[in-house]
Amino acid sequence: MTAPDGSVVCKLGKKYLGTGLSSRPMTNIYLDAAEYGALAALPAAVLVKRRHDVGGGFAIDVFEGALAGLILAEISADDDAELAAIVMPSWCTAEVTEDVAYAGGTLAIEGWHATAAHVLSR
Repeated sequence: MTAPDGSVVCKLGKKYLGTGLSSRPMTNIYLDAAEYGALAALPAAVLVKRRHDVGGGFAIDVFEGALAGLILAEISADDDAELAAIVMPSWCTAEVTEDVAYAGGTLAIEGWHATAAHVLSR
């Protein structure tokens, strides 16, 4: 993610299962350069992406590294009614909200090729 001043923002994020599509608790911890450097030195399954806000409740995640080529759209809304009113754009090819193959942890550990094989086998 890029801050308004153009600098890169590094964060640790965790999304939790909720009680419905519009109820997904999440935690973000924003890191300074020293914190990021300390964590980056540890062995880990890493997921790197750039998020682009495109309006209308949509953000586009463009993945890098081992997941290069994977692009996901994410929708956010304040409540169920607003979420239900969002029309799926024609450029979205699959709804993967409930598909654990697209969870951040799954993507980081198993990679995109495992995910792509999963989708193609549907």
